[in-house]
Amino acid sequence: MSKPTKPVPPPVTDAFHQPFSWLPSHHQTNEHAQFYAMTVDICQGIKTCIDLAHLSNSDRNTDTAPTLAIVDTERLLRLALMSAHMLAEIAATRIDRLD
Repeated sequence: MSKPTKPVPPPVTDAFHQPFSWLPSHHQTNEHAQFYAMTVDICQGIKTCIDLAHLSNSDRNTDTAPTLAIVDTERLLRLALMSAHMLAEIAATRIDRLD
């Protein structure tokens, strides 16, 4: 009786889809460039949260239904606050590592 053989997995190939990055390929591994790209993402997220909260608050006490409920508005403001805090903590850590 012959030994059962294990199936050979297909070779790993790069996927068609590549995640979005602000960075050109030659900066993908640069630690400073990665921080800049993360900063852009976080700041745009904070801006979106604050824009939605502002829009919702502007519509309250008018005939227009607010975009978000009060609790959802507060959650977005909390997300913006924590995102800004996280970015500041990461930047402070990087400053502390400077010579």
